[in-house]
Amino acid sequence: MPAQALTGFGYPIEKPGLQPGVRASATWSNNIGHRSSGGDSDVVLEASPYVTAESTAPRASYRLFYQLRNFVRLSDGETNFFRHALNGQGSFALVDDRFGVDLTGFMGTINASPMGAISADPASSFANTANVRYFSVSPWYRDVLGRLATYQLRYRLAHSGGNSGFTTAKLDQTASAEVDGIPAAGSRWNWRWAGNMQRREFSDNLTRDRQHSSFSVFYSIYPSLRVYGMVDYEYIEGLRNKDGDNDGYGPGAGFDWTPFQRTTVSGSVSKRFYGTVGNLGLSHTMHRATMGLRYSRSVLTSADASLLLFNPAALTSGGFGQPNPVLSNLLSAGILLPPGTVLTQGLFTDAAVLDRRLTAFWGLRGARNALTFTGYFSNRESTTELQSQTQFTGIRGSATFGGIFTGEVRERGIVASYSHTLDGRSTADFTIDRRRIESATAFFETQYTTFRVGYRTWITSDLAAFAGARRTLQTAEGRGTNYNENAIYGGVDLRFY
Repeated sequence: MPAQALTGFGYPIEKPGLQPGVRASATWSNNIGHRSSGGDSDVVLEASPYVTAESTAPRASYRLFYQLRNFVRLSDGETNFFRHALNGQGSFALVDDRFGVDLTGFMGTINASPMGAISADPASSFANTANVRYFSVSPWYRDVLGRLATYQLRYRLAHSGGNSGFTTAKLDQTASAEVDGIPAAGSRWNWRWAGNMQRREFSDNLTRDRQHSSFSVFYSIYPSLRVYGMVDYEYIEGLRNKDGDNDGYGPGAGFDWTPFQRTTVSGSVSKRFYGTVGNLGLSHTMHRATMGLRYSRSVLTSADASLLLFNPAALTSGGFGQPNPVLSNLLSAGILLPPGTVLTQGLFTDAAVLDRRLTAFWGLRGARNALTFTGYFSNRESTTELQSQTQFTGIRGSATFGGIFTGEVRERGIVASYSHTLDGRSTADFTIDRRRIESATAFFETQYTTFRVGYRTWITSDLAAFAGARRTLQTAEGRGTNYNENAIYGGVDLRFY
């Protein structure tokens, strides 16, 4: 999880199979509590076992990273034990590739409030943290309707929670279906229908439903360019527009374009009763460099989607269905943020959220040097769909009639990392993380910057040592938090083969 970015140590998750290990470190900080007044120096000891597992088999494709993080403050005696860091997903075909199940799991520590003291690695922080979790199981069945179409039926059961300060659904059920036409020989036309029904169950027997249905018609102008038009219907219980409507129909359009073998562009836009939604994606991969960009505007009603999780593989895949060798090299070098890193802060909710986000990634891997840039923009607006008597995550919408979006959190950030291989065993790396978080409804603006320099070396084939230093500065206006920190760290990472 984010600890990898702080230590500069890479796990070889591009290799299939099971890889257990343990990481031990000591960190001295002159402001361990991230207080505005400072002066709270201490040494933190960490001992964290972990395991990675990955398979790319067609019938059992999965990726799992789990780490049990444990911290002790040496002078103060305060402890943070059993902080789970889990990010896993898998797809398993059980019967003739027609019936299968998809599993996802996330457990982690996030910055509880965007107004508090931010940390690039919340799991190791002793201030402004919240433990959250999300699990889902999704059985599916797919088959063919003669020569007319293919179809897939899916049911998803999900649970989110971990902290009473967040509005999460103890049970989230979604039933969906997709039907794709099989075009006649030589025809450029095709069609698709998709629909789903969602029910979220909160505490106090409160439920909220959501329904969506879409019919699309596709036309292939060229083999590399396809355009389509669609008609959408959507209903979100408790969420109304300025005219008082909570459902409606709307038109939409989109395209898929592959101008070159390693370049893809796709986009769509659709009008809904609550506003316009859409997405735009671009990916391009060369011999030593890879890049990806995604923009989306939508209404989210699931806790896992409310977090901005960094997934470089999804950004740069472009739908090729092939491994990205540049990305694999960056991951194995330890310069890249690991999959499942949470980039945004403190809004983990199953309540409806209007979400606008832009994520960009560029990576270069050479013989001795590696360089990556990760940029993101996130604008999330909470809604009064669920009335709350307590302030959660620092943002609370007012009791505006009809559930108009009110509470807003804006975040912008960029992470740049550079790694230089000194010899066959040793590497030096440098990382800068710059963020800006603000809210006009919660009256704060925060600027966060951290710089880290690190060194790692392999002592044996299964034992590595690492050391480094970091400087963090957070300034704020309004209700935000100010603090600064200087820290040095060192440790070892032992893998069990």
